[in-house]
Amino acid sequence: MSDNAYDASAVETKWQQHWEAEDAFEVRDDVPREQCYYVLEMFPYPSGKLHMGHVRNYSIGDAIARYKRMNGFHVLHPMGWDSFGLPAEQAAIDRDQHPKKWTYENIDHMRGQLKRMGFSYAWSREFATSDPDYAHREQQLFLDLVEKGLVYRKSSMVNWSTGLNTVLANEQVVDGKCWRTDTPVIQKELPQWFIRTTAYSEELLNEIDNLNDWPDAVRIMQRNWLGRSVGAEIDFKIDAHDDTITVFTTRPDTIFGVTFMSLAPEHALVDKIVSDEQRAAIEAFREELQGQSEEDRTGEKSEKKGVFTGAYAINPVNGDKVPIFAANFVLADYGTGAVMAVPGHDTRDFAFAKTYDLPIKKVILEDGTDADAELSDAFTEVGSLINSSQFDGQRSDVAKVNIIKWFEEGGFGREQVTWRYRDWGISRQRYWGNPLPFVFGEEMGAVPIRKQDLPVCLPDDVVFDGIGNPLEKHPTWATTANDGSELKVQTQSGYEPARRETDTADTFLESSWYFARYTCPDEEGPLDKTRVDHWLPVDLYVGGIEHACMHLLYARFFQKALADMGYSDVREPFKRLLCQGMVVKETYFREENGAKVYFSPNDVTVEKDEKGKVVKATLNDDGQPVTVGRIEKMSKSKNNGVDPQELIDQYGADTARLFSLFAAPPEKDLEWNEAGVAGCSRFLRRLWDLVQKHSDVWQADAYTGTAKDAPSKADAAIIRTMHNSIKRATQAMEKDFSFNVAIAECMTLFNELKPGELDDGVCKAALNALLCILKPMAPHIASELLTGIGLDAGAATWPSFDESELVADEIEYPLQVKGKIKAKIMLPSGLDKNALEEAVKAHPEYQAVTGGAEPRKLIVVPGKIVNIVP
Repeated sequence: MSDNAYDASAVETKWQQHWEAEDAFEVRDDVPREQCYYVLEMFPYPSGKLHMGHVRNYSIGDAIARYKRMNGFHVLHPMGWDSFGLPAEQAAIDRDQHPKKWTYENIDHMRGQLKRMGFSYAWSREFATSDPDYAHREQQLFLDLVEKGLVYRKSSMVNWSTGLNTVLANEQVVDGKCWRTDTPVIQKELPQWFIRTTAYSEELLNEIDNLNDWPDAVRIMQRNWLGRSVGAEIDFKIDAHDDTITVFTTRPDTIFGVTFMSLAPEHALVDKIVSDEQRAAIEAFREELQGQSEEDRTGEKSEKKGVFTGAYAINPVNGDKVPIFAANFVLADYGTGAVMAVPGHDTRDFAFAKTYDLPIKKVILEDGTDADAELSDAFTEVGSLINSSQFDGQRSDVAKVNIIKWFEEGGFGREQVTWRYRDWGISRQRYWGNPLPFVFGEEMGAVPIRKQDLPVCLPDDVVFDGIGNPLEKHPTWATTANDGSELKVQTQSGYEPARRETDTADTFLESSWYFARYTCPDEEGPLDKTRVDHWLPVDLYVGGIEHACMHLLYARFFQKALADMGYSDVREPFKRLLCQGMVVKETYFREENGAKVYFSPNDVTVEKDEKGKVVKATLNDDGQPVTVGRIEKMSKSKNNGVDPQELIDQYGADTARLFSLFAAPPEKDLEWNEAGVAGCSRFLRRLWDLVQKHSDVWQADAYTGTAKDAPSKADAAIIRTMHNSIKRATQAMEKDFSFNVAIAECMTLFNELKPGELDDGVCKAALNALLCILKPMAPHIASELLTGIGLDAGAATWPSFDESELVADEIEYPLQVKGKIKAKIMLPSGLDKNALEEAVKAHPEYQAVTGGAEPRKLIVVPGKIVNIVP
C-alpha cells in the first residue's frame, strides 16, 4: 500500500492489471451446480462509448457477482456485444465508414472502458453477435426452427419504419412510432419471414406464474401482451351471397344487440360483397388508409371512420339484416379481420354508430335503471339481459356460457380462445444483420440452404447510399455460392439458378439465445447441451423493464424452442430478473420556432437553493435565461447526459461505481447529483487517509473475541456495531441487493473507527469487516487497503455476524427533563417497561436529577430513553 495520497487511477490500474494477469474471473464448467451462480447484464449495442445507464447497470451486476464470489460461489459473469443493427449502416452513410469497421472499433473502445471500470467479466467468453462464428451458429439454429415447422413466409401488412426504411415487429412500435428513431410507422404489404412464436403462447402464459423472482410489473406486462381471451366465434351469413363472415367476440352475451358489422378494408370479402354503387367509395377509403400505421387506425385518439359496402349480414340469432361497413379500426391480420358491432355496449361502436346514424339497441340493463331509457353512452359493465329472447333476466357474465352452448347446439358458433400475441416477423431490409439462410428458385420457390453450405456471409464490398437494402443492389452476392460458382438449387429434374434471400434477421434474434452461447462459446455447433444445462437458467438477469415485451419474451420463447430441438432441458432462461431504474437528470432548453432546443449542462450556469435544487439557469454564450425542464432519462436528444469517462478521469472508477449504487436502490430511478458524486469520493479518500495515518495499528492481529471479553466498553460497543452492520448489509444484499444500505453500513462503521482510542486488534477487525462489505461495490480501493493491512484481498470473504453479539449486556439511557439530557445511566439490557421503570427510580443519578422529589410523570422507552416530567 502506498504512503502517498489516494491516487484512484494508479490504484485501479494496478488491480485491473493484477486481475487480468491472474485470470481472476474465469470459471470452470465442472464445479457442482449448487456451488455455481450465473449473473448476467443485458449486453450493450456498441454505439461507441458507455453512458451512465451502462455504468449503473454493469455496476449492479458486478457488485452482485463479486458478492457471490465472496460467499463461495463459482460465478459465471460474461460480457459481449449485441453488434448487428441499423446504426452501423447509418454511420456508414454519415461517416463513409464500413459498418464492420465502425462496429469493431466501437467494441474495442467500449471494451477498454469496461475494463477501466474494473468489472469482473470472464473475458475469455466474449463474443459479438456479428462475429462470423456466432452468425453461423445462429443460421444453424434458424434451420433447426425451419425443420420444426416454426418458420414460414407469407405476404402480409407489416409495420414499416419511415425512419429506418425497414420492417418492425409489433413490439417495436410504440404509440405509432419506431421504438428506436421515434419516426412514424406505416402499414405496407411485403413478403416476410415469420417465426411461429404463437405455438408457445399457452406455455409462455402459464409459466409466468412460476416466475416468482421476476418483478410483478414485468409479469403483468407479458400477460397483457400475450392477451389470452376466451369467447366465441360466430358465423354471419351474407345476404344475397354464398359467403359467411366469422367474427370472434369476448361478449357473446351482447349478440342480440348487433346493429352493424365492421370489416377490415383489406379483408378479402370486401371485394366480393361490395356493391357497384359503393365500389368507388371503398377504393377511395383504402387509398386514404394507405400508409397509416396500426396506431393511426386503432389508437384511442384516432377517428373511427368507415364506408358502407352496400352488403348486409344476417344475425344468426334473430335474422336481423345489418349493414356491413369497411372500418379503419379493424385490421385484416388481427383476429378474423371482422367485428360484430354492438353500439349499446361497446364504446368504440357507440361512437361509430352516432357518427353514421346507426341503430343502438340495449340488451344489457344496468342495475337500477329504466329499460326504456335511451343510452347516453355504451354500458359495458355486468348487468341483466333484456331483449335477448330466452336469455332475458340472466346476468350477463352467466349468460355468456349459456349463449355459447346455444351457439354450438345451433351450429352457428363455438367457444374459441384467441390471443393478442402474434407470430414474430423477423425480415429486415438492411445489410448489417445476419443473412437469412434461404434461396429462391423459379421452380422450387423458397428453399432452405443446406447446413453444410453455411455460413452465409455478408459481402464487404457494398454501397451505402441510404436508399433501400444494399444487399439487393450488390451485383453478384445474391447469385454466387460460397465457392464462387453460380448459386443453384436442386429441382426434381436437376438444378436451376437460385438467388439468395436479401433480407437479414431482426437483431432481437441474436439476443434471444446469447445467454446460452456464453456457457459454451467454443462449441463447434450452436450449443453444448451439457454445459447449457449446467449453467442455465441464469440465476440473475439485470436489465431495463422496457424490454419486457420484446427481448424478454423472445428469449423465453427461444429457450423453449431450444429445449424442443434438443439443445437443453431447461425451458425458462432467467430465474431472477432485476429491472434497474433509469439514470435521470434535469434538462435545460429554450423554445425556438415552436420546438425545444436542449443545452448541455456544461453550456449552462445554474443557481441552486439551500436544498440543491436548480432555481435559475442561464446560457453561458449569451447570459440569457434558459428553462429548467423536468428531470428526465439521460439521453442525447435531451442533451442532459454525463460522460462516464469524465467522471472516471476526475474521481476514479470506484467513485463512479459507489455513487451509482448508493444514490438509489437498484430498481428505482437514480437522480444525478454532482454533490453526491463528490460525497462518495470524499468518503473513499477519508477511508484511505485513515488507514494510511494509522499504519502501525494494522500490524496487530484482528480481534476475534466477544464483546463481553473486549478490553473496554468502547471496544465492546464497536464490536456490537460491527456485527449489526454486517447483519444489516447481509440482509440487504440477500433480500433485494440494496447496495445503498450496505454502503451506509460501511459509513457507519467508518464513523465508529477511532484508532488510538480503541484496541488495535478490535480496530483491525472492524476495518476488515468494513472493507469486505465495501469490496463488491468499490473493489479497487478495498483490495488495496486489505492488502495494505496484511490481508489477502483475493481470498477475502463476506464477513459473518453472531446474533449473540448484536445486543449489549448494558444499555446507556439518557435522562431527559423538558427535552434536555441531564444525565446518562447504564442499565441491564432486556428489561421490560415495568422493570426498567423500577431500575431507573433506584439509580442514584435519577435521585440526583429529581432531588428526591416524585415527578409528575415518568416516561420510559425500553432500549431508548427515560423522560422525566417534573
